[in-house]
Amino acid sequence: MDRREALNALAKATVTTTVGAGGLLSPSQSSAFLEIAQNSSDFGKQIRSEQVPTISGTINKLNTGTRILRAAVENADDGYRVEPTFPTLPYSTVKMRLPFEVTEDEFEQNIEKRALEEKLVRRFGNQMGLDLDDLDTNGDTAAGAGPDQAFLQLHNGFLKLAATVAGVHRQDAQTIDTGTWGLPQLFAATRLMPNKYRNGRLRWIMTPNRHSSWVQALTTRNTAAGDTAIGGDGGPGNAPLGIPILENPYMDDNRVFLTDPKNLVRVLFNQVKRYRVGPDTDWELATRDKNGYIFFVREGAIIEEPDALIDVYGIDAIV
Repeated sequence: MDRREALNALAKATVTTTVGAGGLLSPSQSSAFLEIAQNSSDFGKQIRSEQVPTISGTINKLNTGTRILRAAVENADDGYRVEPTFPTLPYSTVKMRLPFEVTEDEFEQNIEKRALEEKLVRRFGNQMGLDLDDLDTNGDTAAGAGPDQAFLQLHNGFLKLAATVAGVHRQDAQTIDTGTWGLPQLFAATRLMPNKYRNGRLRWIMTPNRHSSWVQALTTRNTAAGDTAIGGDGGPGNAPLGIPILENPYMDDNRVFLTDPKNLVRVLFNQVKRYRVGPDTDWELATRDKNGYIFFVREGAIIEEPDALIDVYGIDAIV
């Protein structure tokens, strides 16, 4: 489904006030809403997104094996065959809700009138995508008390998973030369990555601040790379050791991932519920002359192949 189809499906979901199955959107409407959330950021677009038919279960991974070629003999068949295997990856999703209200005055005074309703749903869908970036990065079911506790405790995100899931390659920055992010750290991280995953799809995943600190370090070098970095023309500034940088503003400044972004998986239950209640049917809303909207979604985060993730932690603070 392209973006135009997604918006058309979402418009139908928004303006339809009578939906069956307790507010359950049709498959195309659900996909449209989830696609808008997924496309809210470059990070969200580049990680893997799986829409699944059950709230928990397994995702199949395709494995073709290695060194599977054999000699061919003319006019003969030695019976050799290979078969793909489908190892499974368990997942679970957490139920979340997105409620918002709009006054009737907003509809009456806005030049877009009821078309504003569709725009609001798209805007909240975009924000939900950004919140999922944040949650999928920083979620921690053991998060302590604080203003964001209810949000962070929804499920474990990639930072928590990288620190706890077996098989992830972790590098303490303080044990490599110094804790400053630079060439010693870069080389050490790449050497931890098994050769079989070094396939041209790897990315450094870091905050914009960490990215700019690397560019700043390049500008102090009396080389062509320093001039290129100052000019913002790419090169080593955007691809250290030839590996492009993918910015994630929700990462910690003292953490850097090296992996294929598709190794980070956002799991979305493909059934979305939407309810719309107006002042004509709800007394509490009628007293405030408001319309109420609520979307229910289920989502989770997993690392597909821990062996293909390098987690560099303990990097010195940016100064």
